Amino acid sequence: MPDVRYEKMQVLIVDDFDTFRSMLTDMLLALGVINIEVAASDRIALRLCSTKVYDIILCDQILGQGKSGQQILETLRHTPNCNMDTMFVLISAETNKNIIMAAFDYEPDDYLTKPITAQILEQRLSRLLTQRLVLAPIYQALKELNIDTAVELCRREISGGKRYGNHCQKLLGRLLLTHGRFDDAEELYREILDIRQLDWAMLGLAKVKKAQNDFEGAQKWLKDIIQFSPMYLKAYDVLVDVYSELGDSHLQQKTLQDALEISPLSILRQQALGHVALKNNDVLVAVEAYRNAVILGEHSCHNNVEVHKNFARSTILLAKIDKDLARPMLREALTTVDELTLHFGKSTDNKVIASLLEAQLQNSAGDDKKSKEAMFFIEKMIYKKYSSLSLPTKIEWVNAIRGQGDLVEAERVTAELLKEYAGNEEALQKIDSLLEEPCSAKNKALVAKINKVGIAYYEAKDFTGAVDAFRSALVELPQLIGLHLNFLQSLVELLKLDPHHEQSLQTAQQTLRYVGKIIPPTHAQYNRFCKLEEAYKLCLYENSQH
Repeated sequence: MPDVRYEKMQVLIVDDFDTFRSMLTDMLLALGVINIEVAASDRIALRLCSTKVYDIILCDQILGQGKSGQQILETLRHTPNCNMDTMFVLISAETNKNIIMAAFDYEPDDYLTKPITAQILEQRLSRLLTQRLVLAPIYQALKELNIDTAVELCRREISGGKRYGNHCQKLLGRLLLTHGRFDDAEELYREILDIRQLDWAMLGLAKVKKAQNDFEGAQKWLKDIIQFSPMYLKAYDVLVDVYSELGDSHLQQKTLQDALEISPLSILRQQALGHVALKNNDVLVAVEAYRNAVILGEHSCHNNVEVHKNFARSTILLAKIDKDLARPMLREALTTVDELTLHFGKSTDNKVIASLLEAQLQNSAGDDKKSKEAMFFIEKMIYKKYSSLSLPTKIEWVNAIRGQGDLVEAERVTAELLKEYAGNEEALQKIDSLLEEPCSAKNKALVAKINKVGIAYYEAKDFTGAVDAFRSALVELPQLIGLHLNFLQSLVELLKLDPHHEQSLQTAQQTLRYVGKIIPPTHAQYNRFCKLEEAYKLCLYENSQH
């Protein structure tokens, strides 16, 4: 067993309390550590990490203002830097389950709970450093991208029954998976599981099945893991990926929601839930997920401008469906767009988008005066900077014009966009979100396919299948009134079979409110809309009689 040479170690202590930094420094000096640096804030810690490589970082979870210890770890693990492989020890007095779960999500090398004694610190550091020294040849082979050597060294450690055989099994499994050696990976994981049921080995086997496109096998293993070890969040993440491959956005959403019940402070899962809920037209869930992601993103390296925009957009959409549900979110959404340029820079696109979203939010809140003021202010810039604006910003402009009720102007600008981007298939697919009938070849084919499939389900009286088919196209093409009405008609038929189906009742009500906002009385399908509205009311009446 190699000796730990503490005198050669480079250690960084991160804590906002001078007394705790001094206490840890004294403990490390007693161990023989000579090279110790300290940081009183996240800003200082990351600055030091940008210029120097540390063997160990001891970081408190709560650092006052700025990033938490978890977010420093998140940054070091997920952005290119010279300390990506540094051993990171998170220190915390936290007892809040959500904070602890979020910290473990980023896999610190160790987690120490306060109060810390010199004996505990020595035991933990000795264990970490000894393992790192014993396995140094493997890590060196990986750095040199000598995968075959790393695999062979892992196998030797495992077959020798040595102390770190279990760690090498995990490492070997990841290596085999990453480099496409799926048969070898499956053999390894099955050998492990023949001896003992371990969640990480079960997950490895599920990943093998997924990589081999055996999605049924992957689902089985992942569901077994969740039943066996319900707190093992990685299983939920892989299951979400499997459902994505299968195109089942509803099970994606349910799995994300189940994971967030366990660990609600995961910014990436909140972002993913917002995207998939919006895809499923579950607007309230999308708004809440995006709101959570905005809050969690304040000091996170995963903060994302599109998530801030989508929080505002989904709130605007919710207001069209149900003003009462949207009301508590409108103020927060307004604050979010007001701070957009502060967080993400004062580019022309960001300034224009922020003002356009503000205009729509003020309109949703019923403040026509402020809405018109925002539009008046920004339209001068739009006309001046039009050629430099991105297409998504121009599309947002059309949405804002519609929000003002100026449908003629909205149609004029849309026609200009169609002329400007004629022949650009990718751009036309985006412009389709503004149109009642798609103009891009891809979306024309999609609508034809969806209508064919949905109508086939409907005629076979499989109304659930019809609902799912029509719903799948509506997020990409929200202006297609015909698709909305087909979707609504399928929902009404479901309600005739089961007037008490709460989710269908709620979805039908939301769809009616939304279509009622976008369909003018002069529209060719307005009479059909009115008949479906009456049919829905009849379902409500029958529901009330039972």
